[in-house]
Amino acid sequence: MSAYLDHASAWPLSTAVLDEMHRWTAHLGSPMALHEQARGPADAIAIARGEVAALTGWQPESVIFTAGATEARNLALKGVVAAARADEPVIVADPLAHASTLAVARSLTRHAGEARMAGVDAEGHVDPHELAGLAADADVVVITHGQAEVGTIRDAALHAAAIRDAAPHAVIVLDAEETVGLMPLADALGADLVAIGGRCLGAPAWAGALLVRPGCRLHPLIEGGLEEGGKRGGPHDVPAIAGLGVAAREARDSMDDRVACMRESATLLAHGMLAVPGTRLNGPPVDQRLPGHVQVSAGGVEGEAVALAMAARGVAVSPGSACTFGAGKASPVLEAMGLDDEAARSAVLVTAGPHTTDAEVHDAVAAYAESVRALRAMAP
Repeated sequence: MSAYLDHASAWPLSTAVLDEMHRWTAHLGSPMALHEQARGPADAIAIARGEVAALTGWQPESVIFTAGATEARNLALKGVVAAARADEPVIVADPLAHASTLAVARSLTRHAGEARMAGVDAEGHVDPHELAGLAADADVVVITHGQAEVGTIRDAALHAAAIRDAAPHAVIVLDAEETVGLMPLADALGADLVAIGGRCLGAPAWAGALLVRPGCRLHPLIEGGLEEGGKRGGPHDVPAIAGLGVAAREARDSMDDRVACMRESATLLAHGMLAVPGTRLNGPPVDQRLPGHVQVSAGGVEGEAVALAMAARGVAVSPGSACTFGAGKASPVLEAMGLDDEAARSAVLVTAGPHTTDAEVHDAVAAYAESVRALRAMAP
């Protein structure tokens, strides 16, 4: 590939992260053991816990390591409902929440209870007053801080405050997978639990964490061990956790520079891609969305076909949403925002990282223009 612009799917790992992971890959010894060989892995996990806490503004003891953000979301929702012994749980979210959040909400309320969805506008925003109204008798409310597909950033603190006023007993879950390391999460922006993943930190995507506010009751999702304070049984993935810790430190040290570089790349990408006739931007303006994030639709083409055509030209992008690729249907996110079927099916997601170069941006814009032109020429 001459240009990697699919950071929505995975970030390249830095040399420091890779070195830290390699350091522990062949190390013998469980961090839960009592002998000398356990000391190194145990220290590595403790250091990583401290780095994640420092990045997010929590205490180390509040950090529960998981196998990525999807598990963190599952642990948050299922753990809270189980701990509350809610026979008829009420869960509030919105249709732009991560697919795993929506799946868990449906699963928990399949036989009893209710999954309530707040409406979204054409840019993917939620009215905090509507959200608060739906939350009046809720057990759990999920706030998606940054939306992965269209890049919408929610005012999480405002949403949390509105929910607290309307439903002081509801547990608030903040999904910060897309924003951790790119913007401050001081005091969890008012949430009780925060789900994060390694991907947007430049760590392994299979490493993540759930941050739990003291006093919040949580039942383990994976039972059978004393790891993570009894909240997540099973052996620790020491290399991934150690890598997550290094990535968290790097993100804390370079957050402002990362965001500036990613926003500049996104501005250039949007300018070039929107110059292609019949192309529209989906979601908020580029300077008001997730850094590095651009999603566009071009009339007369399929997004998957454009992504494949760009890959053939050496540019890696995603067809709309990486989580719905291959589903054979338009993105539910774009449909919820009011896009028609043609625009939703033609979406392409282009995401820059902190080390994306101007040359990669140029190649991506050229590949997009050539791909759209070629596909339109082939259309009947």
